Amino acid sequence: MFSRRAYVTAAGSIGTGLLAGCLGGDGGGEYPSDQFHVIISWGQGGGTDIYTRQIWQEIADSHDVGVQFENIEGAAGMQGLSRIYSADPDGYTLGPINSPDVAQFLIQEPGFSVSDYSYIGGYTRDVWVLVSNPDSGLDDFGAIADAYESGDIEAIGGQPTGSPSHILAETMKGRLDLQWESFIVYNGSGPVLEAVASGEVPVGIVTETAAEDAQSQVNVNTALHSDGSGVFPDLPTYTDAGYEPDIDFMGGFTRAFIAPPDLPDDQLQTLTDSLEETLQSDAMADWSDETGNDVEFISPDEALSIMEESEEAIPENVDLEELQ
Repeated sequence: MFSRRAYVTAAGSIGTGLLAGCLGGDGGGEYPSDQFHVIISWGQGGGTDIYTRQIWQEIADSHDVGVQFENIEGAAGMQGLSRIYSADPDGYTLGPINSPDVAQFLIQEPGFSVSDYSYIGGYTRDVWVLVSNPDSGLDDFGAIADAYESGDIEAIGGQPTGSPSHILAETMKGRLDLQWESFIVYNGSGPVLEAVASGEVPVGIVTETAAEDAQSQVNVNTALHSDGSGVFPDLPTYTDAGYEPDIDFMGGFTRAFIAPPDLPDDQLQTLTDSLEETLQSDAMADWSDETGNDVEFISPDEALSIMEESEEAIPENVDLEELQ
């Protein structure tokens, strides 16, 4: 089952910690011994941002080094992902990638593929959820579908055109007959939640992680994966409304961390070991218990395999030419 919740950390923090660095290919000395530069391809307050800041602050602390977080938005995530790809493989520049992000490599054709990165490992699985404005009277998926069909509402909020949430919205229109008319773009789940809470848009698509802290401001209506949400275990799924499980390939996703291509094996192994140890640490267990943000170490090979499977599934189910 996919399950996660939200916990917002401070931006741009610098960490110090307790454990000595591991030996690696850092000029013959300890690695890591310098500040990590973590590029986040989405805005602050969304699930990717929340997880990345928490995990890499813990990793930096464990090695007694600093960490700088940089949110680089644009091109439906590809601006930040391109920066990671083109960075020097020095062991210090890295960032997150989510399996639905694969669609952008297919749409934008940047000249490199999702398999070209150095994979550090995965850290959790997540689902998208549908949220609505509390004053809209839209209490479940059926009510939302009826409101779109009757024309009582027309807009739906999500992330930029061609992004995973946009592709999911298009997939829901085609496969679930959710007949929204206008897709309103925001840079991340956080801004989508703000827009729904304020009534700027009646309905939005966000990650379950981001929705957790906003449930007092929005209605969390539906899990967009047939397995449901661990963050909201009682939340109905779209299949509970009578639909076939036709959008699971976009409704749920795996989150992973990547570094530039050709990262030296010893440095990559140090990062992978650090990620695994951090995800299994008491500190992360406490954070997970307090916030509901479940974590799970996913090996680099499995994370890459999931990305490659998404690379095959997305064009089989989505008309990418319409999104270009």
